[in-house]
Amino acid sequence: MARAGVTYHDVAKAAEAIKSQRQEPTVDRVREHLGTGSKSTIAPLLKRWRSDNGEAADIGGLPNDLIEVVKSLHERVQQMAGHRIEQARLEFEGYNKELRRELTDAKNTIVQLTARQQDLDSQIERQNKEKGEAEKSLEDVRISLVKAESQRDEAIARATELKGSVAELKQENKDIREHFEHYQQRTAEDRQQERVQFRTVTQGLKDQVRDLQHRLTQAESKASELFEANAQLQSNAGKLEQVNATLNRELNGKIEDIQDLKRDLEDAVTKYRNLLHKNEQLAENMAVATTQKADVSKELAVLSQILETTKAELKTCQDKIAFLTDENKVILQEKAMIQGQFKQLQGSL
Repeated sequence: MARAGVTYHDVAKAAEAIKSQRQEPTVDRVREHLGTGSKSTIAPLLKRWRSDNGEAADIGGLPNDLIEVVKSLHERVQQMAGHRIEQARLEFEGYNKELRRELTDAKNTIVQLTARQQDLDSQIERQNKEKGEAEKSLEDVRISLVKAESQRDEAIARATELKGSVAELKQENKDIREHFEHYQQRTAEDRQQERVQFRTVTQGLKDQVRDLQHRLTQAESKASELFEANAQLQSNAGKLEQVNATLNRELNGKIEDIQDLKRDLEDAVTKYRNLLHKNEQLAENMAVATTQKADVSKELAVLSQILETTKAELKTCQDKIAFLTDENKVILQEKAMIQGQFKQLQGSL
């Protein structure tokens, strides 16, 4: 828009000053002389000044309106070219800004996806490590379970042997009692000696039986403990297998997440390439617009040259008209003189 203060008086004063310098007042010259104002404001004021000063047409027969039309066409072409270039520039800047924003978002998404993938990789590595430790613990538990079962079997075999020994001792005690009763019936003298011997042997056998019973109780208690330990180990093995299955499921889920992230990363890269392609297309459009501007400038130069040629032709026509006017005046003077002489001759006759 024009600055405030540009009035008809300012335009008229500038046009008269330009005309006093023997130059044609144009919109650009008036604007340059004033140092302010827009062409759209100065043009109608300059046209009004021309109308007020009676400059409806030039001497060459070409009206000022035609020149103003040519000038207006020139200015309009320049304005259209500038407008199209500005519009293309704004559109390019908008697209470029949008592409930069989308490119920044894509880069941020790639960074986030890369960080998330690294986290998932570290989690998978940690879970694989925990899985290995769990499998190692499970293997240790299985080895302990095998050892416990072996110890249980040994304890059972030992308890069986002890039971057999107790049965043998009982049978032996029964045989001794039978022999004791038999010998008691045979002799009374040997009975006292045999009784003492029997008591000694019986006491020893009772001590052995008590010792064997105590060892059998210990063996049974140990076997019970081994059975409980075996059950606990089997329970722990089941829990470890459940934990292993859970870890396997989580690992499969993480692997699926990694695959999804890889697909998202590929989509982001594809989108980034598309944005680069759009950016290249916009650059090509900008180059085409620049070429069009150059073409318009060339056309304007041609029009300016045509205008200068037209002005030169107008000047030539003006000179011819002035020469013909002078000749016409001379001819009219000669005609008047001939008519006067003719009238004198008529009067003398």
